[in-house]
Amino acid sequence: MMETQNIKYDIFIIGGGINGAGIARDASGRGLKVYLAEKGKVGSATSSWSSKLIHGGLRYLENYEFKLVAESLREREVITKIAPSITKPLPFVIPHTKKLRSKFLIRLGLFLYDNLGGKSKIPKSSKINFNKKYQNILQSKFSDGFQYYDVQVDDKKLVEMNIDDAKKMGAIIAEDTKVINANRIDNYWEITLNNKNKIKSKILINAAGPWINETVNNVLKINAKKSIRLVRGSHIITKKLYDEEVAFTLQNEDNRIVFVIPYKDEYSLIGTTEVDVNSPDNPSISDEEKIYLVNTINNHFIRQISQEDIVDTYSGIRPLIEDFKEASKVTRDYVFDLNCEDNNVPLLNIYGGKLTTYRKLSEKVMEELSPYLPDTKTRNWTDSKPL
Repeated sequence: MMETQNIKYDIFIIGGGINGAGIARDASGRGLKVYLAEKGKVGSATSSWSSKLIHGGLRYLENYEFKLVAESLREREVITKIAPSITKPLPFVIPHTKKLRSKFLIRLGLFLYDNLGGKSKIPKSSKINFNKKYQNILQSKFSDGFQYYDVQVDDKKLVEMNIDDAKKMGAIIAEDTKVINANRIDNYWEITLNNKNKIKSKILINAAGPWINETVNNVLKINAKKSIRLVRGSHIITKKLYDEEVAFTLQNEDNRIVFVIPYKDEYSLIGTTEVDVNSPDNPSISDEEKIYLVNTINNHFIRQISQEDIVDTYSGIRPLIEDFKEASKVTRDYVFDLNCEDNNVPLLNIYGGKLTTYRKLSEKVMEELSPYLPDTKTRNWTDSKPL
């Protein structure tokens, strides 16, 4: 690595998940000097333990999050265009259950889902008769349902591709590098790393994901202004439950939904759960979550499974903005907290967000910071340059 201690950076980013990676790429492409520190490996935490979807968030419509869904649908189109090697459209089937959401409500939701994002190359939704299709998969109590499309993605690869592009444009990416403390000194942030290096930067961005408030309180020694809710999402993996290249959106009586998604040719990926936790460290699935996901399959599919059919599991922690609702109803949108109380040396804390909207979040970060970077290229560019 080149000598970095004597360089004054424009932006220092804490966190090498999808948001940090996206910001590093966007900022580097505008000619800014960027340093990103990741305490582990890039994309090794929340960003690689998702349901591996670029999606509009159909169920967010129930919470009236029309703006988030519209932005997510537009981003689904953009990411499919700029990262075709790691994305593919995938049909999702919703079996209709009479005592849950009505057909009218589902049709209305799918109409909005087809149209909120504007013009799209992804196929529109349709009604399905299970006497003609998928009758070998679903139990006979399901006679009809609906089909819509979303996009499957290699989430970890998406992080790595953004990081690689940022590096090509001059960004310094330091893995296994933890920020020990950061102080405002002489119109710069002085950031001390675990290797004893001290880095100077005009702007500090906290994109630490589930560790955001831990970073604010313990590293930056500032009282966090926003509360976050740590929610564990767990998945189980089984040998593939059917041969068709189709995913299922299964509705449960608790009003939550569970995806069943073809995974790596030979497997089915089943999830996710939503469990409140106190710590972002070392998440792992509980027996209760395994039972919940297994029961969801057995309530819908002809083929029955048990915990013995689980070949692997993974869990990730989502840092959601606390609004004291049920976990499934907490917004997946993002919020910025800009702190520049001391001599215009800005700190930007990034709360929330989702894989699908990382690129748009990065653009909005650059817009938010533009008053502090007056000589920077202002034109947005990441929606057209392939990864």
